Amino acid sequence: MACWILPWVKAHAQGPIAVEQLLTNLLAKIPDFRFKTPTYFIQTPDKVAAEYQVEALVVDTGKFYKQTYCGVLLAANGKIKLLREALDTLAASKAFSKD
Repeated sequence: MACWILPWVKAHAQGPIAVEQLLTNLLAKIPDFRFKTPTYFIQTPDKVAAEYQVEALVVDTGKFYKQTYCGVLLAANGKIKLLREALDTLAASKAFSKD
């Protein structure tokens, strides 16, 4: 069962279709969203641990989203089983807030 929770933008999706729709909607708000300068700590066919950055404009707010993520991805049989990321949620909240 897929589940994606983004509390800093008040978003939650459960199930593959809902997660895909949430991701599509989020990327529409940040069309230049690209991971940059990854530093890999673990990189095997079924595990990845890395640090990566994003710098992109949030179209809805006109604010610049600058973030450093640290993520761990576990896979089995070519499918993601777990993706866990750490980030500065205050920076994310400020970039997506219209106030």
